[in-house]
Amino acid sequence: MPEVLGEYLDRIVNIEMLDDNSLRRNKTELLYRAAREKQGAPLTHLAAKGLVERVKKDDYVILLSGAGISPWLEWGETDGPTGIASLARSLSFGLGARPVYVGNEKELGPVIAAGVAAGITVLDKEAVEIYKRKNTALSVPFPLGDRGAKEKALEILDEFKPSAILGVEKHAPNSVGVWHSAAGQATDPEGQPHVHHIVEEGRKRGVFTVGIGDGGNEIGYGLIREEANAIYEQSFGVSCQCGCGGGEATACATDVLISTSVSNWGAYGVSAMLAYMLEDPFILQDADTERRMVEVMAQAGAVEATYALSIPWVDGTSLEVQQAVVTMMHGVVANALRRKPVRMHEAIGDYGASRRGSK
Repeated sequence: MPEVLGEYLDRIVNIEMLDDNSLRRNKTELLYRAAREKQGAPLTHLAAKGLVERVKKDDYVILLSGAGISPWLEWGETDGPTGIASLARSLSFGLGARPVYVGNEKELGPVIAAGVAAGITVLDKEAVEIYKRKNTALSVPFPLGDRGAKEKALEILDEFKPSAILGVEKHAPNSVGVWHSAAGQATDPEGQPHVHHIVEEGRKRGVFTVGIGDGGNEIGYGLIREEANAIYEQSFGVSCQCGCGGGEATACATDVLISTSVSNWGAYGVSAMLAYMLEDPFILQDADTERRMVEVMAQAGAVEATYALSIPWVDGTSLEVQQAVVTMMHGVVANALRRKPVRMHEAIGDYGASRRGSK
């Protein structure tokens, strides 16, 4: 049953709603197919299964987000922070893990705000270890640029000894070291936190890694780097817009790649799978909580990338769409947990009785 549920959730998170001007339009399904063929099973199921198997109570789990490009996206995009907050909630309440947000200090602001709205409070490490509460996380700033980045990554790995590392909409360089925007244009590497070193060094240590993205330039797509570059080359005639020769796709691979229409949705899909596997729908945020998460994220400075405005939209889709996606996931999980067919007369029995009593 988990794999069947994963099929449904994969479909939900790959509904494409990009506008006609988006360079990523009509690429969602192609990227998903490439990732699915490489991994051989529903992607949300693979990620959740790996987390259940690897993450134990009180383990630290590192969460990476923040697709910022100075000066337009100084505090990052609205795609990423709520996905991280959803994972922090499901990992904390579901598995008893200790989430650790890692990223550029400015971009951590919207992540922390969304997390608080999801029920996750940020404390320092000492307080987290003393109180051992399920609704707490830590926040660790990461410097910009590559100088000292690998050393900082090793320091974080040594300190927290994470059992899992997850990236949501977190950019990383391609095979020749060039960073790209979603439009395939080169971006300044000195304006980025090089947290991909955490993933790469973590994999060497056997840490379970998950990458969640929607375009190919995010952590995880190194798993299908050649396929992703070929998809863009077939569409545009070139695999990126800067002529570097390495293509738009990152070289940073993960154990599981979730290719999705909107990165936040991919993270929600993992939370939904965990809700099913742990038989606790509460650990996936509901629609009202999602509204609060998206609103405070925008208020904290995150920018909706399509329109370059700090509004509660994500990748050209409205707040109502975000809530609808979560609502659909809750419906899928709730029906799967019933474990037996519900006859129509049973389903409407209470409703019919209430109607008769009101007359």
